[in-house]
Amino acid sequence: MMKTYRVVWLAVLAALCAVSVPLCAKGYASACVLKAGNFRLVVADEECGPVRLAAETLCRDFEKVMRYRPEISSATDGSGVTVMVVNEATSSPLRSLSSLRTLDGFESHRIYCDPEEGRVYLHGKDMRGTIYAIYTFSERFLEVPPLWYFSSWEPQLKDEVSVDAGYDCFVKSPQVRYRAWFPNDTDLFTPWRKLSRDNDELWLETMLRLKLNTVELEATVTYPDYKLNSQAALLRKYGLILTSHHHVACNNNLKNWGGYWRKVRGVEPPKLLLANEAALREFWEYSVETVCRNEQENLWQISFRGIGDQPFWAAFADAPKDDRERAEVINRMIRIQLEIIKKATGERDPFVRMTFYDELSDLLAKGYLKPPTGENMLWTFVAGRRDHYPYDDLVAFDAARKVKLGYYMNLQFTSTGAHLAAAEGPWKMEANYRYVNSRGPLTFSVVNAGNLREFVMEMAANARMMWNMDTYDTDAFLREFCAQYFGERFADEAVRLYRDYYYAYWRQKPSEFAGMDRQYIFQDLRYARVFDQIGRRFRDFSPNPLRDIGFERVPGRTFRIDGGNQVDSLIKGTGEAAVRFGEVARRCDSLMERLPEQSRRFFRDNLSAPCRYMEALSHSLHSFVLAYKERNADKRKVCLATSLEALQRARDALYETQEGVFATWYAGDAKNGKFNIPDKLALLRRLLDEN
Repeated sequence: MMKTYRVVWLAVLAALCAVSVPLCAKGYASACVLKAGNFRLVVADEECGPVRLAAETLCRDFEKVMRYRPEISSATDGSGVTVMVVNEATSSPLRSLSSLRTLDGFESHRIYCDPEEGRVYLHGKDMRGTIYAIYTFSERFLEVPPLWYFSSWEPQLKDEVSVDAGYDCFVKSPQVRYRAWFPNDTDLFTPWRKLSRDNDELWLETMLRLKLNTVELEATVTYPDYKLNSQAALLRKYGLILTSHHHVACNNNLKNWGGYWRKVRGVEPPKLLLANEAALREFWEYSVETVCRNEQENLWQISFRGIGDQPFWAAFADAPKDDRERAEVINRMIRIQLEIIKKATGERDPFVRMTFYDELSDLLAKGYLKPPTGENMLWTFVAGRRDHYPYDDLVAFDAARKVKLGYYMNLQFTSTGAHLAAAEGPWKMEANYRYVNSRGPLTFSVVNAGNLREFVMEMAANARMMWNMDTYDTDAFLREFCAQYFGERFADEAVRLYRDYYYAYWRQKPSEFAGMDRQYIFQDLRYARVFDQIGRRFRDFSPNPLRDIGFERVPGRTFRIDGGNQVDSLIKGTGEAAVRFGEVARRCDSLMERLPEQSRRFFRDNLSAPCRYMEALSHSLHSFVLAYKERNADKRKVCLATSLEALQRARDALYETQEGVFATWYAGDAKNGKFNIPDKLALLRRLLDEN
């Protein structure tokens, strides 16, 4: 009897199992489970190149994490799970799929699952929205962080990836339409990019993973065939928008004046004179037509400056001497450029920006400069030069004007800012952008990111804030950042170390801008300039030996050392900073010993090594200035030897991070770099020999 019951029970169980398969196929499954061999990506034949590139990158991510590379197909039917890449901006038949859900405006995107059909949707409103959906999926389900290339990321292997039926990640359009990086003063970045294709290109992939969309470049127009240069071509490859530097007008600048006339027109160039207005117009017309012929997605920049980063009156022999008259010239020239852009594009109100940098900022603050207004005109203000805070022109801005706002903030600076170590910090970045947004709708943002590697955390914070300023909070962002890259267990400790690192910098002058903490700080390139200036007149002591450098329109802003004795202030300030950096460096050492192995390298590279660098650099400059003040030859020599030894430690702290893809990162610093540590070491050795 028992045997009969067992047979009946097994028969019933078999029947139930037979029924369960079709029930799952009809929608009773709770998730789409991706395993090696059971899924593929579906990308429409009509899909554009940048989305296809992102899809191929996702396949590469799968291969790293699951040791399986899925195929890409255009067929929607077939067995197994399909990851559907859907771009609403194409004419693809995928747009008519019944399971598609509602999206928002430009660049909005969504990730969701339909287990009934065995589909995971990576769905975007347009090209970049689709790319963002792809990379968001990679980050959330494959755990590939946006900064994987810069953080020496190692994949955590997975046997499967499960997307629950109820999962629905919906991201609305970004608050700031144009969100840009500007790689500038790339003494390290440029030679490193030449070493491999990955080095040359993967920073653009990183931008898309962070959900940025624009790159600011120098002039990109070439001659004589209406072509843009290879850098612009890379942006098209990845689906990024091009915009131009503040001394570039219509994607070209006056450095290329002679090339146009010789290579395009076959004549010797006319002189740069305001009287040659027709020639200037022709030069800009060729430049605008070049951008249009290349179908380059472009945020136009209008500007009238000189040859390179200088006022126009430094280049034009017939320029007026009076500021009001100079502003009138600029007013006329930028309106000519805007007229050319409108005619070439056929747009009544194209997105166009004008950047108020240096002399333009001063002229605007005085009320002489009259930039165009309009629904899509972006008045781009620039953080105060050398120290980064909202400047006078922005403070005086009439918020009733019919314009949108842009903001250009330096996370580094060519001659006096952060360069080999981050200094401004995400809190200062947030304070700047909060103020700008309080003055009008922020539509464009660019951060001057130097060589990139030193500033990736700050740039990631900026990217997050620009997507949604209403919900962004630096403390919350940094907590999430530290958990992602260093582990949940150590996140709070890492957050405190980041804050204490930034607050270790010497604040050589009290803040003056309301609500701006750390308005003035002594970044590492200011250290370098002190070495340079005192080194040139080491035996000619003065309590105030430092002078403004270059073309400084505002006297005293190169160093901004408070008090009447620069030497004593330097000795006190660098000595105290060395102690603060040292304390944080010891705590970094303690945390590094406890971090998971895969987290240690990025923690060292992004926080611990910069902290030890600034500790040693502060000791070095402290001893150097003591030596400068010291009249006793023996004591002076001891101070110089101490300074040399400390600067060698500063160098070693950085050079120890040269591993993996960054094995030669500091090669450019030794070849006329912006800081040039070898040059400073040579100075100290020479002074030791002379003493």
